[in-house]
Amino acid sequence: MARKANYEEKINAIEVKIAKKQEEVKALKAQLAELKSKKAQDDFKELTEYMTANNLNASDVLASIKG
Repeated sequence: MARKANYEEKINAIEVKIAKKQEEVKALKAQLAELKSKKAQDDFKELTEYMTANNLNASDVLASIKG
């Protein structure tokens, strides 16, 4: 006679694995958001330093971009 599978245990084990992976994804998304924020801050700092060094204001930069 074939052994009867315990589907409840298997389902629960998979649900636990899914929950764990979802937490890992959540943590990775938080890290990604933090890195994107830091990059934006660095980019903004670089831009403002360039503007200051070249005696430019926001209007000058926008006019140059819009061409």
